[in-house]
Amino acid sequence: MKTLFIGFVGYSGSGKTTLIEKLIERFSSKGYRVGAVKHDAHNFEIDYPGKDSYRMKHSGAKRVVLSSKSKLALVEDRDSELPLDEIKKLFDDCDIVFVEGYKLEDLPKVEVHRSGVGGDYLFRKGIKNIILIVTDRDINADVPTLRIDDFEGIALFLERLFKIHGNS
Repeated sequence: MKTLFIGFVGYSGSGKTTLIEKLIERFSSKGYRVGAVKHDAHNFEIDYPGKDSYRMKHSGAKRVVLSSKSKLALVEDRDSELPLDEIKKLFDDCDIVFVEGYKLEDLPKVEVHRSGVGGDYLFRKGIKNIILIVTDRDINADVPTLRIDDFEGIALFLERLFKIHGNS
């Protein structure tokens, strides 16, 4: 099975991360190798003062890798954002990768929308490749819609649409 990348877009606080977390649990429990990418529009800091890696990075290292027998982390200064196509190469051993953000990228997307959070639906603002809208209210759209808390229904929709069957 080629790695399947599915985007999740919506306003901050709409429930994207919670939905992705539930889908990761669901697909992982079925034996799939699942990955996730989270786009951050801000200048995040993953390391913190007092740790050796933080000290190395803040003393001038452009790149620091933390490595153990069970984990690997990379902290790197960049002059520009790494394109999603380059990030995708890190997931060649995964079956499914859930991508949060990257609303302008060319990948199938689930729009997550919650009443009172953000503005109008993104599909109405011209965001392309929306395959499903999950929301907490009834709407009229040319795209399938499901309730935001119907995690099993959302998973089944994705399985059927992308013909994901059985263990990987």
